[in-house]
Amino acid sequence: MTNPEMPQIIIETVLEYAEADYEEWSSGKRERWVSEPVPAHVVNQPRYHFGEYFVLSHFAKEGWAGHRFYALGEWEPNNQKIQPGRDEINRRFDAQRLALFRQIRRESGRASGTGEPDVFLCHSDGRLRFLEVKMKADRVSPAQLECLAQISAVLGGEVGIVYLRETNQVYSAKRYELDLVGFKGRVLEA
Repeated sequence: MTNPEMPQIIIETVLEYAEADYEEWSSGKRERWVSEPVPAHVVNQPRYHFGEYFVLSHFAKEGWAGHRFYALGEWEPNNQKIQPGRDEINRRFDAQRLALFRQIRRESGRASGTGEPDVFLCHSDGRLRFLEVKMKADRVSPAQLECLAQISAVLGGEVGIVYLRETNQVYSAKRYELDLVGFKGRVLEA
């Protein structure tokens, strides 16, 4: 378990993809990254969700199974898109810790799910991980760092940030510091 008195340092994981991968995804050819039927909302948004599914596929090779759509909080209780992930959260986390987490989210004005990480992963050895996924010019927001700090401090889940770097793109992994008491975060030197 994480010591809440000590800041947690996260070093981005940088994964590389080829522009041809993104174009293949955008053209509707998604079989390399999605084994089950692609949800309709993903099909209808051809330029979205590549990063999340690329990350899920990458981590599946390391024994992780996961969810792109889930809810840590109580928002959208009847949304079938997120129900399997929500059910997994409820099975995997202690009910009291989850209730405390949800209370903290409500008190911080984040009950609507603002800042929740893109991907929730479960490993066959029992580890649980939440990952924020970024690519191109997208950057981590203060709300996302806040949520990662809350997950780490209250739920004890592993957290991380993955940046997808296009082949030949120059990019250095960033370092982030999470305050596990004040639930804040900041970017350190890259």
